[in-house]
Amino acid sequence: MARSTGIVLTVGGITAVNEVFFAPITNHGAVKDFNWRIIPATGALALGLAGLERVAPSFAVGLAWLSLVAVLTIPFGNASTPLDNFISLMGYQNPSKEWAQ
Repeated sequence: MARSTGIVLTVGGITAVNEVFFAPITNHGAVKDFNWRIIPATGALALGLAGLERVAPSFAVGLAWLSLVAVLTIPFGNASTPLDNFISLMGYQNPSKEWAQ
């Protein structure tokens, strides 16, 4: 297994769990809004980065880490970001809404 594959599977897992569990709990989405394209996209990204890792290993692993940071901070799919949902779940206000005022 390539070094980037575990990171990419973590990215797909975080996105899927965010849309299925955390978004409905924090009222940022519903289970019926699950974006099923996350599963094949995760597989395609894992295969693509595994192929790229044969040519440029450190670049492919760096892209995998960047995708992990991006999935935590940029809203993908039908739910808000995992960090926003986590903040709401903990009972805090959304900091981006506080700063906008």
